[in-house]
Amino acid sequence: MSWLKRIFDNRHRRARAAEGAGQWRRAAALWAEAGEPERAAEALIHLAERGGDLEMRLEAWYDALRWLPEDEEERREEVERRMGMAVLEDARTRGAASAEEKRRLAEAASRLERLDRGVEAAEAYAMLGRKEDQARCLELAGEVEKLEALLSETNEADRKETELRRLLGDYENALRYGARLEARQALREALRVSGEERSVAELLRRLEARMPPRDRVVLGVGGKRLCFVGSLPAVLGRGDEVEIRVRGTSVSRRHAEITLSGGKLVLRDLDSRNGTLVRGVPVAGAIELAGPTEIGLGDDVSLEVRPKEGFVVIDVRSGFDRGTRVIVGAGALRCAEVAATITFDAGWAVLTADPGASLALDGQTCALPVHLLLEDRVEVDGVEVEVLS
Repeated sequence: MSWLKRIFDNRHRRARAAEGAGQWRRAAALWAEAGEPERAAEALIHLAERGGDLEMRLEAWYDALRWLPEDEEERREEVERRMGMAVLEDARTRGAASAEEKRRLAEAASRLERLDRGVEAAEAYAMLGRKEDQARCLELAGEVEKLEALLSETNEADRKETELRRLLGDYENALRYGARLEARQALREALRVSGEERSVAELLRRLEARMPPRDRVVLGVGGKRLCFVGSLPAVLGRGDEVEIRVRGTSVSRRHAEITLSGGKLVLRDLDSRNGTLVRGVPVAGAIELAGPTEIGLGDDVSLEVRPKEGFVVIDVRSGFDRGTRVIVGAGALRCAEVAATITFDAGWAVLTADPGASLALDGQTCALPVHLLLEDRVEVDGVEVEVLS
């Protein structure tokens, strides 16, 4: 078609009019109808360059590539470069979180690499966490210093990942076999290595949430509640801060104190509101008790206390906690129901089976003492023990 005919051809006039009105996609369609694919491509490229929504711009560039002749290699490469850079710039600004955004960025990285834009391709691969692809692009681009830094960073990351896997394995094994102090230490170290990784922090939080209160653990054995307290002297009362909590309407927050002195059990009233009684008789100050003795805290709670070698056994006979047995002392604590001792390691309750007695934690045989956690189920020589609180 001659240049003169082009000027007066109706489709050409409408295409130029659409361009003048800023209707670039319509102009592209009209140029295509007029048999001018290159002009159609230019209209679409102009539309993409005007900015706006990334999806719209990419669609315009894709359509432009369909109209550009295959032998226009330089022009086609320029369009692809602009597409890749537009996606990369968008990722720099907004990130690439969704699956679609990651797919689009990966496509842009591949396109930029194919066009020998190694530095930009490496940046895109870095955003995707694809270290090997990033290294390859930096090598192709001749970015020696950046490549060396990446390799050093990758080696350090691999070392940390290996160390983290080892520590988490140590945690799982220690947890399974009852070595909970070691499990907690492994998690604390894993948290440091991982840079405060949220999932590791959550594992540590859950473990520590299952630790019984310091110097105290309540076990369920054969329907009985056995409370072990690892400190003497010990205060009895209804307050939350006392070592031995006994509830009753006549019990003071800090009612009385017991201790062992020279192998003798000593009871001291702590100026309680309703008094402390020994065999029904009110006492003032401290009194030494010999053998099993009934004591009262006010008029609605009665206890039987029995001194043992190194610890004291207290049975609650009446009151809200009737039926509870408390074993209190500063050393190894025992009860007749279980062939084991309870001690406290830095405040944490530890169950140690007697020599020759079998010990299993949640069905797993244990050769070493178990640091107890809430909800643990332990079996000692066939006797089931549940950690209640």
